[in-house]
Amino acid sequence: MRRKAFVSAVIGLLCVVSVPCAADDAGAAQEPARPGFLTRAVRKFLSDPAQEGPGPHVGPFLPRLQVSSVSGLAPMLHLWVPDLGASPLDVHASAGYSTKRFQYYDLRLGLLPHEGGAPPSVERGTSRLFPLSDLDRNAAAPGFGLWASAVYRDYPGEAFYGLGPASELGLRSDYRLRDETYEGAMQFQAGRVTLTARGALLGTSIAAGTDAGYPDTGTSNDDTTAPGVFRAPDFVRLSAGLWLEARDEPHDPHRGLAFGVAVSRFDDRGSRAFQWTRWNVDARQYVSLGSPRHVIALRQVVSLDAPDAGSRVPFFLQATGGGGDLLRGYRAYRFRDDKLLATALEYRFELHPKVELALIHEAGQVASSVDAFSLGRLRHSFGAGIRLKSPHHVKLRIDVLHSPEGTRTHVNLEPSF
Repeated sequence: MRRKAFVSAVIGLLCVVSVPCAADDAGAAQEPARPGFLTRAVRKFLSDPAQEGPGPHVGPFLPRLQVSSVSGLAPMLHLWVPDLGASPLDVHASAGYSTKRFQYYDLRLGLLPHEGGAPPSVERGTSRLFPLSDLDRNAAAPGFGLWASAVYRDYPGEAFYGLGPASELGLRSDYRLRDETYEGAMQFQAGRVTLTARGALLGTSIAAGTDAGYPDTGTSNDDTTAPGVFRAPDFVRLSAGLWLEARDEPHDPHRGLAFGVAVSRFDDRGSRAFQWTRWNVDARQYVSLGSPRHVIALRQVVSLDAPDAGSRVPFFLQATGGGGDLLRGYRAYRFRDDKLLATALEYRFELHPKVELALIHEAGQVASSVDAFSLGRLRHSFGAGIRLKSPHHVKLRIDVLHSPEGTRTHVNLEPSF
């Protein structure tokens, strides 16, 4: 019931605020003619949000199209009201429903981290490293942030191939993940360093997936091969993170470095079956080769889960390799385990200030322990990409990477790293 109430509240808030929007549009009709919506949308897309505002919008509403190889095309509607009623408080809400019936709803209230007139950037997927993915997106937001949020997700087509580096492509199964998160968070930027602290109640549930082409994870696995498949618990989640931002342009870097480290604690509220501590490290370096048009970009990622004695990490919360972020030559969620090591190397060449080409190589591995990592068992993928850019942001990215398991194409609206 509380999930339905929360989803209804987000949708209701989006509808209520539309009343003053209609009045504003009526008054604007008497103003001089301006370019059409499509022209304005293209111009906004190729501009930088920190300088030009939130992009195409109608009053406080921002229609967006979230592109994901997992969820499919996902039209989203955002409500963005900074400095509510001349106060320092900001309100951000969003609702999305994809072509594959993935659903996402959130509501955030407080001093939200954001750049200029753009809304805060939020991670909605399940394959990125929490909380470093959020820190990376908002590390350039100045000052102090303090906010509360509520998030509900219903992702009916998550893939599971088994645990460990030897999992087999032909053993894919399908599950449905529903979760809700109620969180309080703080972020503070001091010079090049951004600190964050977060505390949340996380409720999870696992059900049969909706893709008839694959078996249900709950029927093809047990609690040994897929921990948590029969009892998805609720968690208390605490985390703290640090992000060092020393790149010339955080959203389109040509030189410098960035470094993030975070620790998170997950405690099962119903028992001690699922309790662990997670350490994440994300290190990036960018070197210009005689000119900003030629750049070598290097990324190294480590995620280490340390379960308590007698506890395990639920399979649906483990770090994963594959998809549009790490090991892009493999299918999303292709590899997962308690430990993950991944690296990416890109040679980037600006064919034009708004067009960039890239040659890409990636390698990585998952393991049940640090001792089980082996350079001889690294998985590799390689390929190329093209990026469409504004003066300070990557606005559209298309990457094509090949691995021993085939060729994957990824379309995204943000930089790779």
